[in-house]
Formats: sequence, structure tokens, C-alpha cells
Amino acid sequence: MNIEEVKKRKDGLDVLADIYRYATLGDKSVSPEDEALFRWYGIYTQRPAEDGFFMVRLRIPGGTLTPNQLHTIADLSNKYARGSADITVRQNIQFHWVRIESLPEILNTLQSVGLSTTEACGDCVRNIISCPVSGVDQNELFDTSEIINNVNKFFLGNREFSNLPRKFKIAITGCHLHCIYPEINDIGIFAVGTKNNIAFRVRVGGGLSTMPRFSKDLGVLLDPDEIVEVCGAMAEVFRDEGNRTNRKRARLKFLIEQWEIPRFRQEVENRLGRKFIYSPQPENYVPQDRSHSFINNQHNPDLSYVPISVLGGRTSGDELKRLAELTEQCGSSRIRTTNTQSIILLDIPNQRLEFLKQKLDSKGFNYAPSWSRKSMIACTGTQFCKLAIAETKTRAAIINDYLEQNVELDTPLRISVTGCPNSCGQHHICDVGLEGALVHIGETKQEVFQVFLGGGVGKQESFGKRIGVRIKANKVGESLAQLFNHYKENRIQDETFQEFCLRHTSQQLKGFLGNSAISAISDNFVNKTNLAAD
Repeated sequence: MNIEEVKKRKDGLDVLADIYRYATLGDKSVSPEDEALFRWYGIYTQRPAEDGFFMVRLRIPGGTLTPNQLHTIADLSNKYARGSADITVRQNIQFHWVRIESLPEILNTLQSVGLSTTEACGDCVRNIISCPVSGVDQNELFDTSEIINNVNKFFLGNREFSNLPRKFKIAITGCHLHCIYPEINDIGIFAVGTKNNIAFRVRVGGGLSTMPRFSKDLGVLLDPDEIVEVCGAMAEVFRDEGNRTNRKRARLKFLIEQWEIPRFRQEVENRLGRKFIYSPQPENYVPQDRSHSFINNQHNPDLSYVPISVLGGRTSGDELKRLAELTEQCGSSRIRTTNTQSIILLDIPNQRLEFLKQKLDSKGFNYAPSWSRKSMIACTGTQFCKLAIAETKTRAAIINDYLEQNVELDTPLRISVTGCPNSCGQHHICDVGLEGALVHIGETKQEVFQVFLGGGVGKQESFGKRIGVRIKANKVGESLAQLFNHYKENRIQDETFQEFCLRHTSQQLKGFLGNSAISAISDNFVNKTNLAAD
């Protein structure tokens, strides 16, 4: 199917009435063309596709939710999605196991509490992400909450931008940590300067998947009130000039690569009808640890925010309901999902902190994650994703358990468990990226993970290097423990893990993983790298 031809005949936003119609006719009645357009309302078929189940992705700008909205999400999860609820790296929440006849009730109920699935997927502007502690973090440079809402309102349901060449990802933050990773978004906008003299820098053309690219600095400074208009102009250029003949090269990163920054910047200026304020890229040190993983005071010293670690983003309707109830009991009205697949409770009165921690302990929630748990992410994996080659969520939990028991580190590391080469789990920019694969062992196929080491952003941008190793899935924890312990014992002073990996050869790093855990059956690798995530 040629999706560009489908979109010429029907805008993705026009499929909503068909979703309601198919809900009465059944999943077998859905045409392939309309099924492709379901994505504009956050709906995908899931594995196993022949069983007629769907994934439903919620659009949650900046990850902001109220307890009432979280109650509603939990109720829908339990009623229609077998209790499933996964948090994504774009601050969305996803349901699984949804039947087509349940879609109208899900969509209507979400709308009744101010939530939506509109353009959570599809060739459009996806969920706009931001720092999960915007407006409360003591160290932030600028509260971008209003900007996020305005950018979302501009794009959401806007037919000028509902037929882009491919998905379009925007991240905006005033966080001094750059926690939204502007380096890997189509547009990454972040505050610079001091609290009394703030401007925003722009990076464009980032993206991962099978051909990762870091975004490039646009060389300009923006005032906060320019951001909506500039995002619109950049999306216009992508809409009109992006590649519509080859979807594998249809992302903005390839247009930036073809044109380079000066031409792209000039074309955006032409759309705006004015010149930017030019500014050379500053030398900007950003801390390696970009997470907001531990309890901290807010601007108001009487309040704190409380992060809840959700390993690999896998939670449930029951857990979300308990968190909504606890938030209400503490007198708070704000909750945020994070781009590290976790949840943060905002505005908790300090006099209620001990009560909250006791309740969280009793209900099994983790608010003080270990070094391995705090930065481990995992994509959907083979349980539900039709593109995945390996299981991820359970595997991440097993790896974490092993590392907690066998390694003690005082430095933050990011570990990604990703089910295929498409990098939904961002394995290219993690200290350790594990990419799922299959190998033949006799007559059977076995899951293995290819290992990428030394990825990172900030002071030293580098994609993890594929070191030529495939580890059997049940040996990953053991191998990583050997690697991390070797790093701990042999690092030079305060050397980061990324720096450690970059100063060693791939052959040396293979040895640090331990020969007993390294798969020697790489010649029988089952290749599925021709897939492209959507």
C-alpha cells in the first residue's frame, strides 16, 4: 500500500467517523486503507494482528494529567484493555488488548475529561514533550507549560499539518538539564541564559530509527512568544519539501542533511517574512544525568515533587488508580508522565511526604530507584509490537534485578532494551543499547541482543558503537555486570562510562563482557532490519 496515495484520497483526520462505523461492523470489515489512517487517532493493530486487538495511544502534551484524568485512564484500562497501561518515551500512555467495538466508548470518555488520542500517531505533529517538572523545579530557567499548551493547540487537528511526509516530533523545555533530549527530535527548543535574561535555542533534524542523526543547531535565538510561529514555519517547510517518494528517507533529518542549516534557516525565514536573531552556538555543558528521579523541593519550599519509578514504563490500571488516589489524599492536583517512562507527583505538601512514602512503600511503588533502575528504558517488544524481534519489558526487569544484586555504581548509566533496529527505545544514545535479534540454533530461533556501547548526548555526542557481539537473552544481566564491574575498577578518576567505552576498542569491550556470555553464532543472524517504525 502506498500511504501517500491513501492520504491524497483521504485526510487522516477524516477517518474518525469510520472508526465509529467499524466499531459496529467488526474488525474484519476494516479496509487496509482506513486501518492505516487509524493511526491519526492513536490506534494500531497489535501482535497478534489476526486476533483483532488494537493498541490505543493517548496524546498527553507535556505529560500533564490531573488525578481525575488518571482515574479515567485507569478505569478505561481495566474495563477495555485488560488492565494494560504503558508509559512511552514521549510521555504518552498506551492501552493494549483493545477491541474495535470498545473504541467509541474509550474516545468519548477521554474527551469528556479533556484527553484525546488525536494525532498521537500518524504523519503529523506527535505528542509535544517537555520537562516533567516544568513550573516547579527550583533550577529551571523558564516555565514552558504555557508554551507547550499553545504549540499543542496550534497543531492539534490543524489540517494544514495533518498530512506531513512522516511523523514530526517537537520537544520544548526550560529545564537546565535538557531532559527532553533536543538532540534527537525534529525540533528541539531549550532555554539558555540566566533567569533574568532568557532566550531559546533551536536544534533541528534529529531522529534515531535505523539511520540515527543528531539534530543541528539552527544558529538563532528565539523569544518565548515566537516559538509557536517558528514551529509552524518549520513544519510548513517539512510539509512542502520533505521526501514523499521514499518513506525511509522522509523524516526532517534527511531534508536537513540534504540542504544543510543555512538553506533550511533561510526557507523558514521566508515563511516567517523576517530574519532571525543570529547567534553562534555556545559551549554549553549539560550534566550527564538528565533525569528527575528523586524527591525534590519545588519553587514553593513547602511543596515537593515525588518521582515514581516505573521500570520500562510498564504499569497497570490498578496502579494508576492507586497513584491518583494517593495524589488526591495528599491535596495535589497535578501528575506528570516523563520521557523516561515514569510518573511524577507534583505539589505534595512537605508535611504529607512521610504519609505518602509509607503508602507508596505499602503498595509497592519505588520512589528511590537504584542506579540501574532509574535510567533503564524499554520499548514495547514482541508482546504487542508487530515489528519487534525480541521481548523487552520482562527482559528489562530481569536485567535490572541481576544488576541490583551484583553491581554497585555511583554514576548514572542509561540502559535501553529495544526489540528491533528501529530504536523506539533510543538505544543509540544510551550508555548501553541492547538491540533485539534472532539467531538460528539448530532448527530453532533464539532471542539475542546486539550490544551498542558508549552512546550519549551533551558534552560528547556519540551514537553507541556496535561492538560485534550478540548475547543470549538469558545471559545479558551477567555479561553487563562483568562489564560494569570492570568499568568501576578500571576507570580513570571520574571518567564517565561513555568516555571509558570510547577509549577502548570494540575487541577490548567484548572481553569485558565475558567470553562465556558472548554468542558465537553470529553467522546465523536472522535479519529483519528492513522494517521501519512508525
